[in-house]
Amino acid sequence: MAGTLPLSDEENARVALYIDEFSNQFLKVPIRRYECIYRSHAFDDTRSVVILHTAAQAFALKIDTQSPDTGRLRNEYDLLVELYRFFEGNETSRVVRPVYLSPGGAFLVTEYINRPTAVDLIYNSKDDDQVAQVYRRAGSWLNDLHSRNPPVRYAFRPRWMTDSLKELMTAVPNKIANQSRTMVNLMLSEGTRLKGTEDLRVFSHGDYHGQNLIVGQGKTIGLDFTEARDKLAVYDIVDFLKADIFRNGGAFGVDRSGILKRNKDMFFRLYRHPVNVEILDYCLRGRLLKDWLALWRNDHECSEFERDKRQRLGDRLQVAFQHR
Repeated sequence: MAGTLPLSDEENARVALYIDEFSNQFLKVPIRRYECIYRSHAFDDTRSVVILHTAAQAFALKIDTQSPDTGRLRNEYDLLVELYRFFEGNETSRVVRPVYLSPGGAFLVTEYINRPTAVDLIYNSKDDDQVAQVYRRAGSWLNDLHSRNPPVRYAFRPRWMTDSLKELMTAVPNKIANQSRTMVNLMLSEGTRLKGTEDLRVFSHGDYHGQNLIVGQGKTIGLDFTEARDKLAVYDIVDFLKADIFRNGGAFGVDRSGILKRNKDMFFRLYRHPVNVEILDYCLRGRLLKDWLALWRNDHECSEFERDKRQRLGDRLQVAFQHR
């Protein structure tokens, strides 16, 4: 399970009120203990996840103190209810079970599943075969989600990526800007070539990184649907595959996208929607390049984890941009 994070006196008081409401309105049994396992980096004062423990089970309490005004959690809860029904009868895929939505809209409760996430295994497993199966299961789950609505053809627009790359080039040390100039220029020229190419637009998770996928016993379970919307299918795929930089592998095993061919192939064993491979590889390289430049920003101080990530990103980019 994830490590416990400290809560302020104000946060503890707020959680206590939420626990009282949940217990009185729904649970009818006491919460014996709780701990915070997640706090948003971008919204650290307002968004967090707290695990609640009774004698017999555990629940995830998701908090967003701004949600009464934005409707963010209410929308997610309604979608979870719909998706839970959508996956009924699916032998391998489902979403986390919604349990309770506060009438005030500041928190929701789901079941808590004490199993590793995909990221836990991708980052830490020493078994390459086990990790390959994680990619296969992730592709299968996403294939099922992307089947919720009929797909449509939609023109690829790379400006969001090319603009952000150009902006990042102005925010990094000159040495890094010079080092990355050839890569950025290749992204700009290839973006011009691919602009307007049609690809598959589907109902998408919107934040499909490996922490939002639980590797259960027999089933793969998705969670956190606050960013769900219709968009190109490749973006969900990119969000998941980019964690592959934390797997070790020689340059011979990496393709033009910057991802280990074995893990990428395993993802597509059971992901069957016909995405444009050129657009996928372009977006993967662009995402790795954006993440690498962002960790070199002059106004950013890297943690030890981020320094390792920056090195891994740089190594993968060197290989990816050797492919033409």
